Amino acid sequence: MELFEAIYERRSVREYRDQPLEHDVLEKLLEAARWAPNGGNCNAWRFVVVTSPVQKQLLLKFTPGVDDMPAAIIVICIEPKQKIVKEATRLIYMADAAIACQNMALAAHALGLGSCIVVSFADIALRTLLDLPDEVSPYVILTVGYPDESPEPPPRLALEEIAFEDEYGAGWSS
Repeated sequence: MELFEAIYERRSVREYRDQPLEHDVLEKLLEAARWAPNGGNCNAWRFVVVTSPVQKQLLLKFTPGVDDMPAAIIVICIEPKQKIVKEATRLIYMADAAIACQNMALAAHALGLGSCIVVSFADIALRTLLDLPDEVSPYVILTVGYPDESPEPPPRLALEEIAFEDEYGAGWSS
C-alpha cells in the first residue's frame, strides 16, 4: 500500500468481526512500532499485547473509549530510563509512544485491519490488570482487529485554516 493512500484512507474502527489475529500479524504491527523514530534512540516504549478473551473483557471495563471487542488490545506504555525524568524528557517519551502507535495504526490499515487509538482508560486499574511495574506508565491504547464497519472520512479543516507561512497568521497559499 502506498504511504499517502494509507494516511488518507485509515479510519478509527470501533466495530470488529469475531476473528482472532495471527501471531505473525501482531508481530508485524510491533515491528512497525519498533521502527518508529524516538528521541535519543531511548526506546522507552513498551507494548503489552492483550489477546486473551478474559483479559480483554476485564480491560474493557476500564476503557470507556472501547465499545466492541477487538481481536487484540495493544497497550503502549512508557518506561523511563532513569528514576527522575525531566518534563522535557517526559514529553519526548510521550511523543515517541504516539508515533509508535500511529505506525501500528497505519501498518494495521495496510494489512487490511481496523484499529482505533484510545486514550480514555482508568490508569490504576490498567496498571493492576496488566501487572505493570511502578515505573511503567500506560500511555495510549490501540485496538486492532478485522473491521466490521467502514467509517466515512471525517471532515477536515482546509490547509488555509490550520497552516501558516513564515509566521503565525500569515495565510498559507496552495
